[in-house]
Amino acid sequence: MTYYLKADLTFVCDDPARDTDEEFDAFTDAVTDALYDLGEVDDEIIDPDITVRIADRWSSILMGITADTEADAIRLFLANVRTVLHAAGCGTPGWPIYKPTEDKPEVRQAHFVDA
Repeated sequence: MTYYLKADLTFVCDDPARDTDEEFDAFTDAVTDALYDLGEVDDEIIDPDITVRIADRWSSILMGITADTEADAIRLFLANVRTVLHAAGCGTPGWPIYKPTEDKPEVRQAHFVDA
C-alpha cells in the first residue's frame, strides 16, 4: 500500500550573518535535488515533492511511501527526510548552516481533493 505523508519543517540559521534568502534558497534547492535523486533510486518512494516559503525559512516535504503498514511508512518517511537533509548538508559540520527547529516534526497523512 502507498501512504502519502508530509512533514512541515521550520529552520533556523546557526550564523545570523549568513541567514539570507539566497542562502536558504540554495539550501532548499539542495534538499529538493537530494529528494528527487532519492526518488529516482528507490521505487518505493512515490511522487516526492517539496514546497518552500523562503522568507519564513519553512518547507513541507511530501512523498508517497510503499509499505505494509502506516507505522512502517512513517519510519521510512522520516529516514528519507533525514537522508535528504543530510545530503543537503543539514547537520553536517562545515556544510550549510540551516537546521530544523524540531527533532521530530509531526508527520500526518496527506489528503488530496479531486479537482
